[in-house]
Amino acid sequence: MSFKSKQEKLFQIHKVNNMRFTKLAAVSAIGFFAMAAHAQLAKPTEQMTRQELDQLKKNLQSLLAFTDTPPASLNKSIGAPGTTFGAPSAYGAARGQAFVGVSGIYDNDGKGMVDGNGRVDGSMAAGVGFGDPSKTLGVELMSSVTSVNPKDGTFGDSGQMGVKLHRLLDHNSGLSIALAFTDALRWGTAKQSLRSTYVAMTGNLPIKLIGNYPVSATLGAGNGNYRPFRALQAGEDKIGAFASIGTQLTKRTSVSLSHLGGRTNIGFGIVPFNAPISVMVGVTDIDGRSVAGRQLSVNLGYAFQF
Repeated sequence: MSFKSKQEKLFQIHKVNNMRFTKLAAVSAIGFFAMAAHAQLAKPTEQMTRQELDQLKKNLQSLLAFTDTPPASLNKSIGAPGTTFGAPSAYGAARGQAFVGVSGIYDNDGKGMVDGNGRVDGSMAAGVGFGDPSKTLGVELMSSVTSVNPKDGTFGDSGQMGVKLHRLLDHNSGLSIALAFTDALRWGTAKQSLRSTYVAMTGNLPIKLIGNYPVSATLGAGNGNYRPFRALQAGEDKIGAFASIGTQLTKRTSVSLSHLGGRTNIGFGIVPFNAPISVMVGVTDIDGRSVAGRQLSVNLGYAFQF
């Protein structure tokens, strides 16, 4: 067999495997939404302490890492590392694009006791896009389950479904705007928190730092989970601002810094494989100001087209 024939054969094998992986992820996403819909109808409202409420908000924020990759990166066989951690961005999934992800949290200082009994907990998320944000409007539907610890018997007991409307204004700078309702539908302990809505604008700044990569920045404001720190402490629903900045360090790595609700967060992204799979590892509330305190967050996401 010639060298060219071998190359063609390897390419076909890679193509078939990638199609199988994509179909598996698509089926997983559909099943995830079905489970979320069932839980919405079946789970009763539960009472929760203030610490548990604060931790729930932290879990929801950790899921933001799954939707911060510019739409163009979904067209590549190797995904781009995320440049936003701990705060939302204006980017979202468009028609034919979807993602699934998992997030784990370790309570570093023991203040939050994330699952009520221990220091470890996790979350899951899945989303699908519709529309064309570069021509009209992109619509992203996302569902998240914030109770996935099987040890306490609460798997799937709490979660939410939301929608993000986003528009790409400029291809060169990646300037985008978005309006999101993060918890249009809720079940379990998620019903105890205030509803959250935010607006955001994300784009690349006209500067380049390490490796000639652009610097991405986000500015936004929202209520509920995005309230100012004092309003969160007082239990008041007020509008709060948030911001983030990040850049790629190499083709497969990135770093980001964000501030939301009085909490400063730092994250490091990596694309470990030749596939649109991204990993984000970060520390939320690095100065330990919130009730939950400093926590380590690890997020794994896979974006695909169908």
